[in-house]
Amino acid sequence: MVGGLSFTTLTAGAYHNCALTSDGSAYCWGANSEGPIGDGTSGTYRNSPVPVAGGLRFIAISAGEAHTCGLTLDGSAYCWGRNTSGQVGDGTTTQQLTPVPVAGGLRFTTISTGSNHTCGVTLSGRADCWGANAEGRLGDGTTMPQSTPVAVAGGLSFTTIRGGDFHTCGLTTSNGAYCWGANNGGQLGDGTTNGSLTPVPVVGSGGGPASVALRADRR
Repeated sequence: MVGGLSFTTLTAGAYHNCALTSDGSAYCWGANSEGPIGDGTSGTYRNSPVPVAGGLRFIAISAGEAHTCGLTLDGSAYCWGRNTSGQVGDGTTTQQLTPVPVAGGLRFTTISTGSNHTCGVTLSGRADCWGANAEGRLGDGTTMPQSTPVAVAGGLSFTTIRGGDFHTCGLTTSNGAYCWGANNGGQLGDGTTNGSLTPVPVVGSGGGPASVALRADRR
């Protein structure tokens, strides 16, 4: 690795990547047209890792299409980059070139960026999402974008969550898989190709240890 850095966590977005060192320092590299690198600049490609501004220490980081989010040691969420749909979660749609706190003061155990939305699981197991909501990817029963976290409908308790381009999936505490949003390719796994604005169970899921990972579903 250029610069002799040693990373413990790596995340790949659409056009940029980010990683954490052992002390929680965040570095990003790649395309930076809307500030997802987080170094206070935009429009400049970074072909080697640069530190994310602000000196925050993260325990998790997730790169989306053109925004990035991370969790600090106490579970506070920070995001930066493209914010056209509120995916940074600060209550605005203003592009952010450095990390800003997600509104609401929530604490999360996990966070995941989709292409233009973000989701996290709170300390109580509730799933919250924010950002673009075309086809219901926020799971709140609407298709309205949200610039601050909103609870996923249904009252389910989650352990992890992952955002795709137009859909989202999560695992519950009973290891059941639920998905919501676009379903044109059957990506919700409910046996149909009908989209859903709220979580629907994946056919046959539940019962044993499990994990969930989403690939981009660009169309």
